[in-house]
Amino acid sequence: MEEKISLYRDAPSPVIVYHNKNERPHVDVPHLHSQYEIYYNIDGAKGFFADKRFYDCTGFDLFAIPQACVHKVIVSRGAVYERCIINIDTKIIDAINAAPHMNRPLSWLAGSPFPKKANLNEQEHEEFMNLIKQYHLQESHELKRYAALIGILAFIGGFFLPGRMASLAGSPPDSIAEKALVLIEDQFQDIKISEIAETLFVNESYFSKLFKEEFGLTPENYLIVRKIAEAKKYLYMGASVKEACFLSGFHNYSNFIRTFKNFEGYSPGNLEKLTDPL
Repeated sequence: MEEKISLYRDAPSPVIVYHNKNERPHVDVPHLHSQYEIYYNIDGAKGFFADKRFYDCTGFDLFAIPQACVHKVIVSRGAVYERCIINIDTKIIDAINAAPHMNRPLSWLAGSPFPKKANLNEQEHEEFMNLIKQYHLQESHELKRYAALIGILAFIGGFFLPGRMASLAGSPPDSIAEKALVLIEDQFQDIKISEIAETLFVNESYFSKLFKEEFGLTPENYLIVRKIAEAKKYLYMGASVKEACFLSGFHNYSNFIRTFKNFEGYSPGNLEKLTDPL
């Protein structure tokens, strides 16, 4: 039986800061957050899908991801994957931006519906990782921890000034499985697996084998979780369950409810009652 994939991410805190290194194969599915996210690829990731677009991702690439932006990382097969991720509750960002005489210092994060990208050099990388370390050293002192968070945000903000931001243009992926992701992102509401295989000039069963080897789940399940992520985005934006069903590419309402609950463990109507992120 195919393993169920959940897009749900539990958030035990309004701020999550972690530095993680994986040596096992990494499985990442399309997901979104109601929090803001800072994603920093130290090593291992080679591509990034966000806002239905593919972006190149290399070592020391830094992304600022807005709320409810469906995104997914592509990790090189067999690579040691090391990254740092920061999730921040919107109320914290809003409070800092609303502080008197501050001129909205975090508008680089809260002022755009699209991702932003920057790249750090070796010295900047070391400084950034030291700030992350200092944040975790303040575990027992809440006020000092928030001060450390503001220090991290102040440091990061300098990379998202117009002269420092990196181009978001991405070169096309080269593997069959990665090319399939581009097709899914572009047409997931309507495309079928057989059509993807035909477009890529490969046998459907061979394509499914390649895809699962590369990303850890079948293309059929990937297509479902991509649609579910889109449905969550619309639900977060205030759409009704029925509207989210059809806007995300499900063509049968009853099947949507059943599929959503089977993959997520709860019905789409209960989403607003759950903990962030989505």
